[in-house]
Amino acid sequence: MIKNLNQLKRALRPGIRLQIVDHCRTECINQLREVTWITSNGFCTKVLNQPADKINAGNDGRGAMLWWGPASTWTFENGVCSSFTYGGNKKEKLIIAFRVLNEEVA
Repeated sequence: MIKNLNQLKRALRPGIRLQIVDHCRTECINQLREVTWITSNGFCTKVLNQPADKINAGNDGRGAMLWWGPASTWTFENGVCSSFTYGGNKKEKLIIAFRVLNEEVA
């Protein structure tokens, strides 16, 4: 189970899937996404099984970008990794909360 930002950075790589459990945009909740690209600044994900989703077209076809930001803007509880905007780890500051699924694309 991922317990901090360093562990998350080591766990994510292209092909890893995420399940969105909460999001600042309610239409994204319950999406399955796949990591497509990782940098030292963040990572990109595409929505699975929805090739026409507008999220997938972002960042030159890599999908939505999530910046790592400082460790203080993240929480890790019960297998859920949550990223918040600066200024606190409160629901109204939530960007995204997800579970890392232990499967990769073959």
